[in-house]
Amino acid sequence: MADPLNVLHTIGLDVLYPIVRCEIRFSSIINIERLKEAVKNIGVIIPEIFSYYQVQDNTFVSLPHNPDTIVTQNQDFSEDEARHLDFLKEPQLKIIVSGNKVVVFISHILTDGAGAKQFLYLLAACYNQRQLPPGVENHTDIDQIKSLLGSTKNIMNPQADHPKEALSLPKLQNSKSVGYEVIESQLTKSQVMKLHDKTRQIQVTLNDALMAAFGKTIQQYCGVPDIALACPTDMRQFLTEQAAKELRVQNMTARYNFDIVSPATEDVLLVVKKIHNQMKKLKESKQFLESIRSLIQEVDKGAYIGDLQKEVEQNYHVREIAYTNFGIINATKLKFVGLDIEDCFMTGSFRRMPMYQAAISTFNGKMTLAANVIGSGQERQFGKAILNHFKLMLVGLTY
Repeated sequence: MADPLNVLHTIGLDVLYPIVRCEIRFSSIINIERLKEAVKNIGVIIPEIFSYYQVQDNTFVSLPHNPDTIVTQNQDFSEDEARHLDFLKEPQLKIIVSGNKVVVFISHILTDGAGAKQFLYLLAACYNQRQLPPGVENHTDIDQIKSLLGSTKNIMNPQADHPKEALSLPKLQNSKSVGYEVIESQLTKSQVMKLHDKTRQIQVTLNDALMAAFGKTIQQYCGVPDIALACPTDMRQFLTEQAAKELRVQNMTARYNFDIVSPATEDVLLVVKKIHNQMKKLKESKQFLESIRSLIQEVDKGAYIGDLQKEVEQNYHVREIAYTNFGIINATKLKFVGLDIEDCFMTGSFRRMPMYQAAISTFNGKMTLAANVIGSGQERQFGKAILNHFKLMLVGLTY
């Protein structure tokens, strides 16, 4: 059996297909043959990219290591291509070159956002060196996380992942004609610096501010008295120094679940501080472990995949409204020889409106707010309005 945390992303595939998407905009066209060569080299140490996933026993089954099945060129690229991804029959990676743009779809069953960033840096290194960096190998064990579970008190709250009054968006009139779209908005370097300055001034984290602004934005459309969000966290930070340095293209994300009372008219700065105070307590108790504890316990007992998926539904279910912060995409590590990168950002899965996920990533000092949406033209326009509202909420924090 592969990394048991892969199972977190196998429920509700008909509603939410598990992907991590990265878009890189170059100043000129990438060398496609060289890119294929890089992918083939990576397949030596991460053979799962050339495999399909078998749900019933959580394994990856090898397919021919042909980079043509992964890297394709399409001048007429449309986001609708995402609807054809099938990780249960095809490779866990898809790279599409369209003019100066490269779009990478990597299976979330294979890896999380932090692992996807590591994959991108490895792709760049293999492209530049035309070979694998010497001595590199991929690690997918979770032994140290199991040890952490064993040494951390169980504080399981069955309702933590199922808030009484969840955030939601209004459902617009159904339309049979729906399209896929990646919508985005950006904060300039100056705006990002001001936001950092503000968070330091009031002694909160940037993530606290982002979650408050997003939660407050969604609350304006549904009017619930609580703001409850799941906050993903990369567990690699809890590994030993040596293990944390290793290549880990795997799933190693758990999530905190916070829930604060906030009247709809409450100032967003007060919301930031409320979230910060609750998150501080959740971090001290390592509450994120409760989102995966029962899953790991059941795996160790030899439970069937169906039982494991029930545990996931209880403690890591797909929320209507979601938030993820991919953090900084390292511009020093993501360099391709002979090419300048003009912009780069990451997003998660495509969601059918009114489901919605805000995805945040920062590259070269600029912060991109983005969402992968499925919906009618009217619904997608609504999705853009939400993102702009979110941006205005963030900019407003800096004054």
